[in-house]
Amino acid sequence: MKEHIVITGASGLVGRALLAKYLDQGCPVIALCRKPPALPSNPLISWHWGDVSLPYLGLDPATYAEVCGKARMVFHLAARTDFKDATAASYLPVNLGGVEHALSLAQDAEAPLHQVSTAFVCGDWPGEFREADLDRGQGFRNGYEESKFLGESFLHGVLSSAAVPITIYRPGIVVERNPSAASGKTFGPFLFLDAVARLQEMAAADTPEPSALRVLGNRAAHLPLVFDDAVAEALVCLAAKPESAGKVFQLVAPEPVGNELLEDAFNEAFGQPAARFAGADEFTGQPADRLETLLARKTTPYAAYLDLSVRFTRHNLDALAGPETLPTPTQAELTLAFKAFLAARSQRSPA
Repeated sequence: MKEHIVITGASGLVGRALLAKYLDQGCPVIALCRKPPALPSNPLISWHWGDVSLPYLGLDPATYAEVCGKARMVFHLAARTDFKDATAASYLPVNLGGVEHALSLAQDAEAPLHQVSTAFVCGDWPGEFREADLDRGQGFRNGYEESKFLGESFLHGVLSSAAVPITIYRPGIVVERNPSAASGKTFGPFLFLDAVARLQEMAAADTPEPSALRVLGNRAAHLPLVFDDAVAEALVCLAAKPESAGKVFQLVAPEPVGNELLEDAFNEAFGQPAARFAGADEFTGQPADRLETLLARKTTPYAAYLDLSVRFTRHNLDALAGPETLPTPTQAELTLAFKAFLAARSQRSPA
């Protein structure tokens, strides 16, 4: 009887959380990533170097056959997630080709495929985005969004003909509950926290109490924030239910996190007013100063997400996992995570 859970992108943000959940259950895991650890940290884990852009995920024939022989289910999380390029072309080998290769692995293993997409296949759609929605004629802010849309579109095209069940999950913006100093290099609030902390350190040389930096954004907008462990818990719960096959689940909280609440948690973590959202009209009347200009440059790829109005439905999630699944992060929870990041950042060794 097959027992192993295969996870591509196992060293990534959601991959690590998912790996931990299955290990807690005593499930053996085959973990694939581009930089596996030198030594296994748990006898239940079998780490392998893999590259999802390559046929057979870059595995040699013997290893590929071994993985297929052991796989009970396949989670495909590996993706290129940066926002560096405006169009999808450079992302397609990983974010489309990787989906195709992961499906091939699942079919060769005769194991269900659980594809982790993103809620932002919605692109710039401004209204309600449902589980059944995909192509609404939306535009895309960057090549990442478009490439994930194309990867999911491929799977929708083969749902009825694939040899194995396929389930698609669309997480919102995932936040680490227990971040490290390295979290400042990833997309999300921690990148902003790191940037503001750096600029505060620069400003401290000139004034003992620097004023709050303005960030171009809409305080009335919101973000679909979810914690990494909550996403992993939802994945494990849904993957265990045969009736999830063929469905799309939007892994978002019942309510998005308002930018105003996010701003409050941000400043509470700093212990002082460190940054605040400001509209374009304010910058027109009072142009950005040197530090605010530097902050805008550092966070340019993410600026478009600070004026969101889209709302994601989660009817499938509520029906199968219950409305208590993936609760909305509270201000207190976000503040704790932000404080943990700032503490980890302050303890790291100088570069």
